[in-house]
Amino acid sequence: MSYYPINLNLQARAVLVVGGGNVAQGKVEQLVKTGAHIFLVSPELTAHLSAIADSGIIRYRRGKFSPDDLNAMMLVISATNCQTTNEMVAQSAAERGLLCNIVDQPALCNFITPAVVERGRLQISISTGGGSPSLAQRVKREVAALINEDYGDLLDIVAALRSEAHSLIPDYEGRRDLLRTFVESEALELLREGRREEAEHLARKMLTESACQHFAAMTI
Repeated sequence: MSYYPINLNLQARAVLVVGGGNVAQGKVEQLVKTGAHIFLVSPELTAHLSAIADSGIIRYRRGKFSPDDLNAMMLVISATNCQTTNEMVAQSAAERGLLCNIVDQPALCNFITPAVVERGRLQISISTGGGSPSLAQRVKREVAALINEDYGDLLDIVAALRSEAHSLIPDYEGRRDLLRTFVESEALELLREGRREEAEHLARKMLTESACQHFAAMTI
């Protein structure tokens, strides 16, 4: 099976996590970063999950999974060691047409989660299509060794540059060429040398030059 890669916006979306162990804890910690409204169901919780629930960051119901837990949910992740529960979650989610992931059981899922390398807002997803999570973790380690935090800093500058370019350079091709040129410039090397202000100055300089060229062409 070939999967379609996609990044979901879960901000303020209702997400159910079934399970209270370490695996479920990792899923909750990832979901909290997305701004999702998280509902957790499990008879027991790790100490850390209990603390998160007590803080009010997530909602928690102590008990076993019930199909009614899926009401109003957009997505569900089941991370339990009970096969009966996992199958019930998958079947109930399928009946409602929900996005469903059963950890480490791709046959019960309609989506799988990749291994992710994060550098600020930069996310690099690594997937084996469910074939080998262990290989995905090895590739993740190798990618993480190659892509350092400077790429996240570069993304911050490029994102700001892109936003400003929208107001100064109306045509898509002009903005695309500017951003491509900046990304391929010495900006990354400047960041690697701890010279962020110079990288930001380079971005402003290139934006000004590109905007001037654009308006000059319009007046000819």
